[in-house]
Amino acid sequence: MLSKNQLQRFAPLCLVMAVAWSGNICLAQLQPVKVKGVVAGVTPQGVVIRDDKGKILLALTSPNRVEDGVRYRGIPEPMIEIISEETSEYLQVGMYVRFSARVQAKRRVVEPVQEVTIIDGSKITTFGVLPDAAQEDDADAKKGEAEDALVVGRITSARRNAITVAFPDGKSIKAGLTRDATVHVKAANLAFIKPGYLVEGEGSLVKVNKFFATRLKITKPAKEAVGVKPAAPQVVIKDKPAAQPPNPAKEDPFQIGKTEDKPGADAKPVKVRGRILKIN
Repeated sequence: MLSKNQLQRFAPLCLVMAVAWSGNICLAQLQPVKVKGVVAGVTPQGVVIRDDKGKILLALTSPNRVEDGVRYRGIPEPMIEIISEETSEYLQVGMYVRFSARVQAKRRVVEPVQEVTIIDGSKITTFGVLPDAAQEDDADAKKGEAEDALVVGRITSARRNAITVAFPDGKSIKAGLTRDATVHVKAANLAFIKPGYLVEGEGSLVKVNKFFATRLKITKPAKEAVGVKPAAPQVVIKDKPAAQPPNPAKEDPFQIGKTEDKPGADAKPVKVRGRILKIN
């Protein structure tokens, strides 16, 4: 990698070459950038990202590195990796998938499939029901018995508990799915991402809010288990303070219920003030 001083010496030369290339700009003129945030949206140009500081950036994902009519040379094509985990209801007609299964005579899947992986159709080189490598070398394998195989093809029919996968030669195979089957997405198609997905990206900054993406890793965020409620905060109940005994030193202003210490003939009358509650 070139040092900062080398880049400074190389930049003027690059500028001269850019003029000679009729508007082409080389990689050394662009600042490298790393971005970490969430998907804010998807456009025909690429992925809109909101970084940790709330700044909005557009990751340009087209292999054709052109911006505002200027071609940028030396910037590699983007490597996009989309990772998520879904249920079987996510599977749709037209998706390319692969899965391991127990297959009989390359025509029938004899056991429900537990895991299915969605892949890029443009990157598939081999389709069909591919035998397991260990069984392929086993000369004692009996014909007609179910064998472990890898199925690679395009979905032509998708239901909640079964899918039909077709191959370029016109053949197809139907596979049942377990009730809790897991669907893994490992693709580069931006159609599989949604706002809120986590993003880690690298590239070359072409404008204040735009960069040519060279690597994007987009992951579906984990969710809390369904039906699990957060623990309720602990409630502390304080005991009520005990009732205080009456203070004998405190005088009753109305002298209700008070009698003389020495009742008798010599007892003096006592004035009583209050409200009459009941007269018999």
